[in-house]
Amino acid sequence: MANSITYDARPDLPYLPMNNSLMSVFIDVLALAASSLASTPRQCQLAAWIAARDQGIFGLGTVGFDIAEMPWEIESFVEDRSFILRTIETAKAKRDWHRLGYEPKEEWLMPCLDKFHVLLAAFVPADIRAEATDRKGLWSAPEFERCPAHGLIKHAHGCPICNGA
Repeated sequence: MANSITYDARPDLPYLPMNNSLMSVFIDVLALAASSLASTPRQCQLAAWIAARDQGIFGLGTVGFDIAEMPWEIESFVEDRSFILRTIETAKAKRDWHRLGYEPKEEWLMPCLDKFHVLLAAFVPADIRAEATDRKGLWSAPEFERCPAHGLIKHAHGCPICNGA
C-alpha cells in the first residue's frame, strides 16, 4: 500500500505519491517543524492534525489525504496556509531532525516537501471541503501536549515518532 497527497480540484497539478516509509518520514519532519513553530492554539491544532497522519496507529497506506481535507478555516485561511508553508520550509531546513533517531534520505524527502509546497501555494479557499471544517477528531484537543522525547505536539494517540519506533 502507499499514500498520496492530492489536490483533486486542480488535476493540472501533480499529486504526491509516497511509499509507506517515505510518508512516515514526511509526517515526522513536518510534525517536528509545525510543533517548533506553533505559538497559538490554532497553530497547535494544525500541528496536531499533521501528527495524526500516523501510520503507527492507523496502518500502512492509510494516511494519505487531499489538501482540501486539511482542517482549514475560512476566517484564518491566509494565516493557516502561511503557517503550513513555513512549516515546510522549516522541515527543509532540518529543524529538530536530531530528535528523529534516524537520518532521512534527503534525496527522497526534499522533492516531496517541494511538491507539497506547490500544492499548498496553489490552494484556494473555494476548494475547502465542508468536512475539513469539522473540529472533532483525533487531532483536536482542548489542550495540546508535547511528546517529552521528541517535543512535537501529540495527537490523541500520542507521537507519530514514538508510535513508529
